[in-house]
Amino acid sequence: MSVVPEKQSDVLDQEFVQAAHAALMGSAPKIPIQSLLESLLQREKIAQPKSDHTFEHFVGTWRLCFVTGKKPHQHQNQMVGNGFYIPRWVKMTIVYSLGNPTNYGPQTSDTVGQIANQVHWAGLSLSLTGPARCWSKKNIMAFDFTRMELKAFGRTIYQGFIRGGQESEQTFWDGHVRTQAFFVYFLIHDKVLAARGRGGGIALWAKTEP
Repeated sequence: MSVVPEKQSDVLDQEFVQAAHAALMGSAPKIPIQSLLESLLQREKIAQPKSDHTFEHFVGTWRLCFVTGKKPHQHQNQMVGNGFYIPRWVKMTIVYSLGNPTNYGPQTSDTVGQIANQVHWAGLSLSLTGPARCWSKKNIMAFDFTRMELKAFGRTIYQGFIRGGQESEQTFWDGHVRTQAFFVYFLIHDKVLAARGRGGGIALWAKTEP
């Protein structure tokens, strides 16, 4: 990857902070989708392939602000793909926390932890949780959702393993990242995160809680 002046990445990062703030608060005009997509692809292109980030850098609650379809990219100076801002009335978050949530694999490490994918909408709450591992040399976060909790207006409807979740917890730590779900983070900022998923889509999150 080519290296660009640090100021260029700083300008882009502030643009993403602005985009996230507008999406969450509705207090400022949103950056046009195509402009935001172009900036995300530019940021991905200049991201450093290696870093010293540990799992601790991701700890907190991150609300999804913007997401794309599969594999947006530039082709002959034309944008291929599209995306959309997440409506304010749908709360979708990823929560990273330290500590191995399973009885298997490494129990103490600066690269392991737990991931929770949560959706809150109209009194309904769905939470998928499981183990996660940070491969800092490639800015990759591999994970697996093994448990689910479903609530309706504060009442628990279901809480337990997803089908095959118990076995997946046992095998996750021995698995190779090529066979697991993962995000490749190209922006790791104290206020925003941006990554491309295994399926090729890009997402932008804003930190809402430490």
